[in-house]
Amino acid sequence: MTILLNRKVTLCKRGVSAGGFTLIEIVIALAIVAIAVLAIADATNKHTGAATGLEQRVLASWVASSKLAELRHEAKLSKVKTGRKSDVVKMGGHRWRTKVEIDKTDVERVFLVTVSVKDDKQSRGPVFATLTSAISDSF
Repeated sequence: MTILLNRKVTLCKRGVSAGGFTLIEIVIALAIVAIAVLAIADATNKHTGAATGLEQRVLASWVASSKLAELRHEAKLSKVKTGRKSDVVKMGGHRWRTKVEIDKTDVERVFLVTVSVKDDKQSRGPVFATLTSAISDSF
């Protein structure tokens, strides 16, 4: 037994290591893994934010389109009145604030309609969709 122990000691004294990683190698490997995890987390966060913004813009454009279709239908039933109106609409689990502006044009019985949609929770927030069209009344 003593011969084997002496032999191991002799090997270590000659510079042959018993295997494994040094502390500096482990620290460098952990730093690389940490940087990779942070980069993946940042990319995921940006993707989630972009997907949420896209969802809001699509839903807001549907709200604006629906409101415009509603105004066109009303124009067939009664005379179009110029002015501004504001309303709250529920769609896609959100409450949306719609702002409708109806203005006269140079053409008789043709009106310019602009529908703007924003999140009802953010009164000073951004407008997610704006739709402009012309409508005419049936009278």
